[in-house]
Amino acid sequence: MTPPVARLDMDIGALDPAAYDGRIDHLDCYRLDQVDLAGYQGLIIAGMVDQEYLLRHRDRIAAYLAGGGVLVFGGHLHRDWLPGCSPFVQLPHPTLAAYRVAEVAEHPLFDGLGPDELTYRRGVAGFFARGHHPPPPGAEVLVRLGGGEPATYLDRVSTAGTVLVQATSDPLTGDGRHLVDWILAEAGANHSAGHAGADRTRADQSAGPSGAGHSANRASASYTTTGDLHTVTAGAPPPAGRGLAAVYGGSAWHHRALTEPKYARHLTGGLLYLPDLADTDLTGHPGLLIPERLHRGLLTRAAPRILELLVAGGTVAAFAGGEPVPEFLPGVRWQHRPTNFWWWLEPGADLGLRTPVPEHPLFERLAMRDCTWHYHGVLDPPDGAEVLVTLPGGEALLYVDRVSTPGTLVVSTLDPLSHYGGYFMPATERFLDGFLPWLAGEVGSRRAVTVE
Repeated sequence: MTPPVARLDMDIGALDPAAYDGRIDHLDCYRLDQVDLAGYQGLIIAGMVDQEYLLRHRDRIAAYLAGGGVLVFGGHLHRDWLPGCSPFVQLPHPTLAAYRVAEVAEHPLFDGLGPDELTYRRGVAGFFARGHHPPPPGAEVLVRLGGGEPATYLDRVSTAGTVLVQATSDPLTGDGRHLVDWILAEAGANHSAGHAGADRTRADQSAGPSGAGHSANRASASYTTTGDLHTVTAGAPPPAGRGLAAVYGGSAWHHRALTEPKYARHLTGGLLYLPDLADTDLTGHPGLLIPERLHRGLLTRAAPRILELLVAGGTVAAFAGGEPVPEFLPGVRWQHRPTNFWWWLEPGADLGLRTPVPEHPLFERLAMRDCTWHYHGVLDPPDGAEVLVTLPGGEALLYVDRVSTPGTLVVSTLDPLSHYGGYFMPATERFLDGFLPWLAGEVGSRRAVTVE
């Protein structure tokens, strides 16, 4: 029997089938055009989802809501795929006062939860919301931050369905059974009241700037990056021979990190959209940056192209963030280690990161404290690789391998891009401030040659 609620996500975050009483079905976001969404009473959209892809298929989402469906989104909207929703606006000054939840409306989703319960995890603020989405007129604000920003709102006016928007945090954080209970009750009320009928159809509204009737032509196969990046058209060859390129998986977190001007200026090879990577010749680029938390199936499908770049003498830098380092990369041996997100709360805490080569050029640009937030697994480098960051036991977290291929492979179990893109973990900004200029210089000193 199909669960009544679907969670649309990348393939790196599959739910336990027994979780939430078996009422949530995990759907790979790239199956959106193959699944009959009408079979689900609720649809939960995860924050790391590919929003470029959702934009291409916004008509399916609009149709689902026009049928009285319930959609829950927790994250940072940066593409116009969700009817009635405006782009995410970050808090201008990330302080405790700004992160603090000030108001919580009476609503089943927040039964028994007050401002402090939403504000803090283990005494740390900022997990619930780091900004807001301006709600459409008529939406009901459920949670406000200290500056009055609407962190959570309920929209029953933009479509014939119901949209719940939560800034930043995954709505399933904590006891997600309450969320599922509310979704099922809301969907039942929608259909009982005939919300899918003509009386609730807002065709005129949905034809407006943020409505469901937006032309599908808006969901084109192209996007334009900011800063010094080149315009990249998905499905077309990337600009060749212009420097370091980065794989872009469509998430808001990666978009923010890769288009931040101070980082974009080092990515002169442009952004390469992940769904098109397997059909892209990479050998015209001297280097490729692979962020953590990308869709594993699509990344693996592009493995031959990435290996071609290494054989051609290029540089590949790959991060991991909870998922294994890509297994197809030569010489990579990764082992899982439980991630301790809270180590720094202990008195005298020290994660213990060290470098056996403090004279390495990378550490002319950053210090070990800039590498220190947490890590996701450890690495066993191949013989001859240059280990840059280790744990006290000698396990590697970052190494450079110039022996396994004619090219250079930089591998790490740190996850700086997603955290910086999510406006969290200040150390990740310091890390990227040093790492990306170093990586760009590394690839600049080694030009890839075209494989015959």
